[in-house]
Amino acid sequence: MNMVTVVGAGPAGSVAAKEIQERGWKTVLLEEHNIIGNPVNCTGIVSVTGTREARLQKQVEEVLMNKVRGAQIFSPNHEMIEIRKSGPVAYVVDRGGLDRVLAREAQETGVEIRLNTKMIDVRNETIFVDYKGRGEIIKSKLVVGADGVNSRIRKLAGIETTIKDYVHAYQVVAKGSFDPDFVQVYFGDYSRNFFAWIVPENEGSARIGLASTSGNIRKDFNFFINEKNIKGEFCDKCSSLIPVGNPLKKLVSENMMIVGDAAFQTKATTGGGILTGVNAARVLSESVHNYFKDGTPLQSYEKNCAGINKELELHWKIRKFMNSMNEEQLDKFFKKLIRANIGEFLSEYGDMDKPSRFIGKLAAKPAMWTTFPEAVKFFRS
Repeated sequence: MNMVTVVGAGPAGSVAAKEIQERGWKTVLLEEHNIIGNPVNCTGIVSVTGTREARLQKQVEEVLMNKVRGAQIFSPNHEMIEIRKSGPVAYVVDRGGLDRVLAREAQETGVEIRLNTKMIDVRNETIFVDYKGRGEIIKSKLVVGADGVNSRIRKLAGIETTIKDYVHAYQVVAKGSFDPDFVQVYFGDYSRNFFAWIVPENEGSARIGLASTSGNIRKDFNFFINEKNIKGEFCDKCSSLIPVGNPLKKLVSENMMIVGDAAFQTKATTGGGILTGVNAARVLSESVHNYFKDGTPLQSYEKNCAGINKELELHWKIRKFMNSMNEEQLDKFFKKLIRANIGEFLSEYGDMDKPSRFIGKLAAKPAMWTTFPEAVKFFRS
């Protein structure tokens, strides 16, 4: 019998499986697709500091496509905040390639990887799967759901979410002419309750997309590229949901646990979840080890995610605050931020993963007091 079965071979799943196996507990990793990393449902941008803190530097370098030095953020009426660093602030990676690198490392530690294997149901220590159209069962003490935004494990565990906790994203890879140093972010009604983006892979290729709650993502996307006069050859289209709700507090039910996108361990500000998912996977693997070794309750995983959740809750508050404004209010807010030299401030103190590192410094900056009404609204949200 396997001690642990991990469902989903994304970054969180592979890291969890690898670290549980390394601690001496037999682990199997299930992936419903025939190729790990396909299809790709993620923009694939990670911060330099977060990559280092998540101990993923070597793996990211293996699949690195671009280093960006900053961001240009546009209001609906084209007010721009520019964040510029002297060196790289974020990496653009081959997202499918990163999945394969992490899965390979898990396999090298002894994890058994089963492709074309879709989890159907869990009953106690029996997992029912579909392997190439044939029903099979797997025996396992614990089941870890790293099965993404539409997590089947989360549903079986009775952990509820609602439609308001998601945005629908659409992205293409475009050939054209792009500034490789800057990510561009656009706010507007075409990306209701989120934003549109241009993430350069190099001077001739970029990932262009948006997320929205409008209900017609293709229409939104076409409106965006037409308004911005974005030309190019589009390919590799993909569409997916992004969890942008508050991080889930309930992560364990009986012998089932969830991690990564399945657990809403994603930044509601940007939708990014690679690094937070990996960090949570390390917390989960330690909790599993303590459960088998010392009988520590599995619920310790929920408690031990407090640090991760603190940052994710701040991201969620920022998202709620941004969503509370219409286009006119956003433009006025951008103008106030620009007058307060927010670009210079974020260039020096900004952190795309951990807002707690710079939010406190905002209150100590006199120029930011001009945004006080908005700040009050944010902290009360």
